[in-house]
Amino acid sequence: MGSQIKFTQLYGATYDSPLCSLLEINSFTFLIDCGWTEEFDVKLLEPLKEAIPRIDAVLLSHPDTAHLGALPYAIGRLGLKVPIYATQPTCRMGQMFMYDQYLSHHATSEFDLFDLDDVDTAFDYQTVHQLKFQQNLRLAGRGDGLIITPFAAGHMIGGSIWRITSAVCEDVVYAVDYNHRKELHLNSTALSNLFSRPALMIADADSGQPQFAEKARGPKLLDSIMLALRSDGSILMPVDTAGRVLEVMLLLEKHWAVNRLSYPLALLSPVAYNTLEFAKSQLEWMNEQVAKEFENSRDKDNPFSMRYLKLCHTREELGRLPQGPKLVLATLPSLQAGMARDLFVEWAADPRNLILFTQQAEAGSLGAQLQAHSLKGPSPLTLQLPISKRVPLEGAELVAYQEQKRKEEMGAVQRPARQSSDAKLVEPLPTRHSSGSIAKLTRRLTSMSEGHSMELDPANHLAAVAQSDALIDGFTVPEGAAAAMFPFEDENDDLQWDEYGAALRPDEFQLKATSRTGGQLADDEDEDMDEAPVQLEAPSKIVTSDTTVTVRAHIACFDCQGRSDARSIREILVKVAPQQLILLHGLPQATAALQSYCQQELSSIHSKVQIAQPLETLDVSLQTPSYQALLARELVSSVRLRTMGDYKLGWLKGVARPPSQQEALIEIVPAAAAEASGSSQGGVFIGDVRLSEVRKALSEAGITAEWYGGMLVCSGPVTIKVGTQDGQVQLEGALCDDYFRIRDVVYGQYHVC
Repeated sequence: MGSQIKFTQLYGATYDSPLCSLLEINSFTFLIDCGWTEEFDVKLLEPLKEAIPRIDAVLLSHPDTAHLGALPYAIGRLGLKVPIYATQPTCRMGQMFMYDQYLSHHATSEFDLFDLDDVDTAFDYQTVHQLKFQQNLRLAGRGDGLIITPFAAGHMIGGSIWRITSAVCEDVVYAVDYNHRKELHLNSTALSNLFSRPALMIADADSGQPQFAEKARGPKLLDSIMLALRSDGSILMPVDTAGRVLEVMLLLEKHWAVNRLSYPLALLSPVAYNTLEFAKSQLEWMNEQVAKEFENSRDKDNPFSMRYLKLCHTREELGRLPQGPKLVLATLPSLQAGMARDLFVEWAADPRNLILFTQQAEAGSLGAQLQAHSLKGPSPLTLQLPISKRVPLEGAELVAYQEQKRKEEMGAVQRPARQSSDAKLVEPLPTRHSSGSIAKLTRRLTSMSEGHSMELDPANHLAAVAQSDALIDGFTVPEGAAAAMFPFEDENDDLQWDEYGAALRPDEFQLKATSRTGGQLADDEDEDMDEAPVQLEAPSKIVTSDTTVTVRAHIACFDCQGRSDARSIREILVKVAPQQLILLHGLPQATAALQSYCQQELSSIHSKVQIAQPLETLDVSLQTPSYQALLARELVSSVRLRTMGDYKLGWLKGVARPPSQQEALIEIVPAAAAEASGSSQGGVFIGDVRLSEVRKALSEAGITAEWYGGMLVCSGPVTIKVGTQDGQVQLEGALCDDYFRIRDVVYGQYHVC
């Protein structure tokens, strides 16, 4: 029979929350997306925490915080250790998103939910299995028989629509945040062309907010920018880290280049350089126009080699730009943290400035408050905002911090020394070998205890030396020795020339310590930098003060979110015509209206439409007449199979035997000769052919075909039309050579079995 399918929305059923869902197919459980808000409220993740033991695999659809923001916390704190599947751009750009989130929140709060190491672990190549679009991956183990496939969603680079195919060939489609429009750097999704009548489709009903109802992403957006700049005002554009910002950057770079503008254009983000570098290396995930521009460029310039856009990682770098009007793209779009919030506080009071939103801000955030205020027209808005920043410790606080660190280090040294001393009483101390020298070890131990009011007794000091793998070549430590024997300096430490007589400069051999998230990386981007000098973070604290901000700057909202609108969503869902449809992540009124529309349009094919509610498990199992059976070898060798998409079809005639004690499946064996005799089967046409596809195939075969009254009129003359009752393609014309040529082309569009 059909698969047992259950769907649970952990959170994200409404438009203003991140996405996180459980999809259970038989005994295998998928976690589809694990988003988080930019407030990083741990209480939101309680349903996810309870579901961790049941999860077998994770599917990630998009790289932004709303779709994978909780992944580092789930892996580092909740113990999530299962295979994760995503496209390469989702993995790389998702890492940039979470780097930016950590750095922005760490700069303004004591953020400890995850760190950069947790982010690296979450997106490590051993953790995330990277797939290409339309690449089928058959799962093993408990998921044996399941096939997962990502398809382009068109919303963000690497964004995916997931198809999960069960063992009985039932398709489950998860499609959220898709875009049917082709953009500057991304192709549109082919959702309606890729899927037809899936068993279950999970789709969002998010059609945007009223302030983003206007689809003026091009001329009006640029006109507003130029008006503010020519009025001697600066523009703050809050953007995401590595998603929709790519589209905005290409749009602005092209406008600056065509009009040769001299106004400074900057991207302010702690990961600005890395984001652009990753974008340059992922052109194959973008549309053909981007690749064509790269190939046709005289100097082979990458489309993301920005000539006008300046990359700034700190406010100090932004301050070095020329004074006067400028356009700054800054993270984060919610204005809850990040350098966009700092710029807003500084620029909001000037009525010449413009705060320009290109995407919907997170509900309850400062950005959402400003977007709602934009609907009321140009009027001042007074806000009481807490301003937090991290400052270095000074004076008594610094002394107290250093004293606390000394006590911690002293305890760390005394504990292993005491343990080694106790071990010495039981058995003699063995000789240890290491690649370091005693002199270096002595210096290291001295530096550890420097400034401490601590005296190690000889036994403890000797144990500490032995514990650290001291180099004692040819000597054993005498009983009662106070220190290791024969300290010396390495002879290589004083070398001034190499083997060829060239002068040695130690500074040439030092690796420059570069941040993983800011500034330029080393050329080889080597992650193994153990020998590089490490710059420890200076002790600091968070200082918070309340500031009154009077917003006199103009606020504007333009839709650059890259999502399908409400009308297009309706048309796509009706065209896909799933057997069961689950709607989520939308405004309550919009979701109810979409449910009513789909139920009415799909009533003739008996489709069921439901709305997901938080923590409500929907049983969407289909009792389809499909079975798993064992085929006898004689039948397998005699069946002629024809490929149809991802499947193979063929006629089979046999007798089904009930399951035996050894086998749990029914077995089909060849029928008797008398039963198998008779007319042969065949001539079944499978597929749904469109006249536009037929016309294209005729053109490739050298046959002209023109549209006339909803029909194709071909040479001969032969007409091709679709029947109004059964929807079958009909050919009419005289029986001639052209007729049979045209018929063969039409037959070629079907799968004939």
